[in-house]
Amino acid sequence: MNSANHMEHHAIGRHLVSVAVPVYNVERYLDQCLGSIRSSLGRSLQLIIVNDGSTDGSLAIAERYAERAERDPSLPDVCIISKENGGYGAAVNTGFAAADGVYLGIVEPDDYLDGDLFGELFAIAQACDIPDVVKSTYKRVWMPDTPEQRIWGSLLRHRGVRTWRQGVTTLGESPLLVRWHPSVWSAIYRRDFLETTNTRFIEAPGAGWVDNPFVMRAMCQAERIAFTDDAWYCYREDRPGSSSVLKGADLSLIRWLQMRDEAAQSRWANDEGVLSSLASIGFRYAAHLWDTPAMDDPRIADLLHQVLRGMNVDAALGLKDVSPAVKQRYLAETGYEGDANAAGGNHAYRLALIRELVYSWRENGLFFACERAGLHRHADDSQPSA
Repeated sequence: MNSANHMEHHAIGRHLVSVAVPVYNVERYLDQCLGSIRSSLGRSLQLIIVNDGSTDGSLAIAERYAERAERDPSLPDVCIISKENGGYGAAVNTGFAAADGVYLGIVEPDDYLDGDLFGELFAIAQACDIPDVVKSTYKRVWMPDTPEQRIWGSLLRHRGVRTWRQGVTTLGESPLLVRWHPSVWSAIYRRDFLETTNTRFIEAPGAGWVDNPFVMRAMCQAERIAFTDDAWYCYREDRPGSSSVLKGADLSLIRWLQMRDEAAQSRWANDEGVLSSLASIGFRYAAHLWDTPAMDDPRIADLLHQVLRGMNVDAALGLKDVSPAVKQRYLAETGYEGDANAAGGNHAYRLALIRELVYSWRENGLFFACERAGLHRHADDSQPSA
């Protein structure tokens, strides 16, 4: 089936891509965000701004943008939905429910685009015969709006994931797609795919880490994924090391358990690469919590224990970029049996760190490489010595 017939098969509405922008009290960034959403798709791009009970000037900014877009045919077709505050997941779900595009996307209101993200991703979708998901990398805006601001590439870029020019991929072939930041917004998802698989956001107060289980479900359920190493989405983030994991420790752990469940209910339940990605995320969360005041909370301690017990022991012990000392602590806290040095011990671990240093230097320069090396060292320092 060629792409034209495939699109007809998927019952095109008025738009090719519909984008939800969940807005809550972001007047500082919203004008830049909306102004950056320009595309070769023109009016075939639907922009659904969901005002999630904002109490600042966000709604007025959105309304001015909608008026400007109405007069400028090069801008998206804009609609605004106002609702009581219900959190990020509920806002995106509201936008998706109002959408009629072949594909659905998201732009967070404190981020911005550098280029024609949705035009480029839709062109890839057409070239790949309308896959379930089209995924790109993104640009990390580190220390945003300060003299120290830097733009870095995401950790997924140039990792060897099959790109769309070589054909579509799957999560089983490319488990790295779920190993690092979920970056739910650097992709478009075919609307009927999300509907058929019942892939929606959990509705919880605030941001609620709801992007993690959404991405895991979408990637687990997708039969065909088109990926590009290119990046057009600019994501504002905190300084590396001041992780939001600690700010929402219980949520990070609860969402990990939900991600584990999504994988367990899919055809990738026993896939070595997917299990390794889950274990890698689990160790990352544990490293941010071990030996911190958060562990004084019995609920946090119990949730972390559930995460550690929920990790596949062979996958966990097989990670070369996790030190034997950390693995030994993992075995002690779970009661699992295994050899903490089975994956090559400290020698393999140091080689893995060197490879990451070289990768980081190549992709983002020496400063970023040193930052990442420092994070690895900090995480290791909190563990028992080997």
